Amino acid sequence: MKRTLLIAVAAAALPLSTFASGSYCACLPKPPVKHSHVDRDKYDLGQKVFNGKAAPSQGDAATQRPKLEALQSQLPEKVRAKNDLPAKAGKLSEQQLDALDYYVKERYPTK
Repeated sequence: MKRTLLIAVAAAALPLSTFASGSYCACLPKPPVKHSHVDRDKYDLGQKVFNGKAAPSQGDAATQRPKLEALQSQLPEKVRAKNDLPAKAGKLSEQQLDALDYYVKERYPTK
């Protein structure tokens, strides 16, 4: 009697042990999250320059124009129509130009 009871319990417990192993996950693993460290001060200054809210400064228009044209070409078509970055040549300091470059690359990354 005890032997049949032991066999019945073992037979009932056998399917449960396969589900309780914990080694199988029915869901796909999530891809690693891309942590982008954004320099907030530089980003904010670049945003102000981009929107025309930064105080104008003096700079060399001849050296700034090619960089601003390159940044203009990285913008999406809709944004490019609204903002004319090469027109800001000679009106930006080096710090403002670097911040604008940083802002455009963070806000409108190239694919």
